[in-house]
Amino acid sequence: MTKKRIDTTLHYVQYIGTRIALIGGIGFLIYSIWIKEIGAIIFCCLFVIYTLILMKKVFDKPNEIEFDDSYIYLKNGIERIELDKIIEIKNNRIIYKSGGIESKLKLPNFHFMDKKCVELKELIKKKKH
Repeated sequence: MTKKRIDTTLHYVQYIGTRIALIGGIGFLIYSIWIKEIGAIIFCCLFVIYTLILMKKVFDKPNEIEFDDSYIYLKNGIERIELDKIIEIKNNRIIYKSGGIESKLKLPNFHFMDKKCVELKELIKKKKH
């Protein structure tokens, strides 16, 4: 059975872009402190804090997700989740039971643009019924 991979390219672009924005914000903050511009210092502080929040909540490192007819594979095939144990896909997350505990797996941003993700959702619906 061949594995299909959900594309994470656009998510990686966001991931790297956020890190570049953070470095730029810190650089401008240092420059603002050096030239003693109070308005720029306040703006750069708020920008850096906002970027840090975005890094943690939205633009985190994407999971490499592969799947076939029976499993979802994570971390280059080291971990796997049975499709029968998946409860639902909701709010950009796959919710599943693992060892009696409900766990969540975040899908990459822009997953809805990938035809393979739609295929995964259909496969999960078939397994549930």
